[in-house]
Amino acid sequence: MSVHVNLFTVILLLGILQGFILGLMLLFSRNEKQNKYFLAAFILVLAYDMFGTFCWSAGLNVRWADLLDTLFPYTFIFTLGPSFFLYIRTTFQTENLPFKTIFKVYLPAIVDFLIRLAIITYAILYNHRLLTGVNPNRVDGLYHPAAELLLLLVFWSYLAAAIRLFRHKSLAVSDEAYPAAEQQLAGQWIKTLLAVMTGVALVWTLTILVTMLFHLQTLGHIVPFETIVIMLIYWIGFKGYQNTRVVYIWQQQAVKSYREKVTDGEAEDCIRLLKRLMDSEKLYLDPELTVTHLADQLALNVKVVSAVLNGPLHKGFSNFVNEYRVLEVKEQLLKPENEPLTLFGIASNCGFNSQATFQRVFRQFTGMSPSAFRKNSAQIRI
Repeated sequence: MSVHVNLFTVILLLGILQGFILGLMLLFSRNEKQNKYFLAAFILVLAYDMFGTFCWSAGLNVRWADLLDTLFPYTFIFTLGPSFFLYIRTTFQTENLPFKTIFKVYLPAIVDFLIRLAIITYAILYNHRLLTGVNPNRVDGLYHPAAELLLLLVFWSYLAAAIRLFRHKSLAVSDEAYPAAEQQLAGQWIKTLLAVMTGVALVWTLTILVTMLFHLQTLGHIVPFETIVIMLIYWIGFKGYQNTRVVYIWQQQAVKSYREKVTDGEAEDCIRLLKRLMDSEKLYLDPELTVTHLADQLALNVKVVSAVLNGPLHKGFSNFVNEYRVLEVKEQLLKPENEPLTLFGIASNCGFNSQATFQRVFRQFTGMSPSAFRKNSAQIRI
C-alpha cells in the first residue's frame, strides 16, 4: 500500500493531530465546567471526519475507519450540531445540564444510529435468506442522500437555536458577578464563533447541493470545504480552549468574591437549613435537582447557597448532593428486601441517573465498588 503525501495531506494530518490533542486536553483538564466536554466532542468529531478525508486523499486504507464509514457514515457527524449548541448553552451557565436534557439534544444522532442499525440487521437477514424484499443496497442508497440532507437540516436548526439563545438571553453574561471586561470578551467570542460557524454551514450546504445536483462521484470537489474545516479546527481549537479557561477562571473568581460577602452567621444558618431540608425532604432523590431548585426550597439567593457550598462546606453542589445519595444507596443495600434489585436499579431510586456516574461517585465516597459493598453487606448479614 503506497501513501501519497502532498501539501494538502500534510495540512490535513497536522489539523487532525491538533484536533485530537486539544480534544483530549479539554476532556482531561482540571476545569470542571461542563462546556469543555461539548467543545471537546465538537473538535474530536471534526478531527474524525477529517481523518476519513485524509485516508482518501493519501490513499491510506484503515480498516476500522472504513468499517465505521460504511456502517455509520453520518452518525458521528450528526452530533456536531448538538455539541455546538450545548457548548454555547453551557459556556456561561453555572449549573450542569441533566442527562435527560443532553439526551434529548443528541436525539438526531441517536435516531440515525438506530436507523443504520436497522438497515444493517435487515441486510444480514436478507443475505442469509431469512428475509425477502427490497435489496438492502437499494435501501441504503435511498437513505444515504436523505440522511445527508437531514444532517444539514439538523445542523442549521441547532445553529439557529444557538444564535437565538445568544440574542435573546445573552447567555447570562450581564450578571453583575462577571467583570465588564470579561463580559465583553465572552460576548465577542461567542458572537465571532457564531458568525464563523454560519459561514462554514453555508459552504457546507453549497458543497452538498453541488454534489447532488451534478451527481459528482469523486471527492475532489470537497477539498475547498475540507480545507476550511481544517482551518476551523486550528482556530476553534486554540481560541475555544483559551476562552473556556478564561470563562472558568472568572466564574471561580466571581464565586470567591461573593463568598467573601456572606457573613459567618448567614453561612451557619444556610448550612443548618440545607442539612435539615435534605434530611427531612430528601431532595437528593430527585435526579434533576439543581442548585437553583435547592435555593428556591430554602428561600435563599442561589449565590448564597453556592457560596456556602463552595466555601464553608468545601464540597460544591454535586459532591454535597451525591454524598447524600451514596449514603441512601448504602442504606438500601443493607435491606434484605432489596436483594432482587440491580445495583443501578437501587441507585436510580436514590437519585442517580447515570450508571457510570454512580460507579465513580460511590467509589469516591466509600473506597470500594458498589458490587464489593453489596457482597460485604451480604456476608455480614449471614
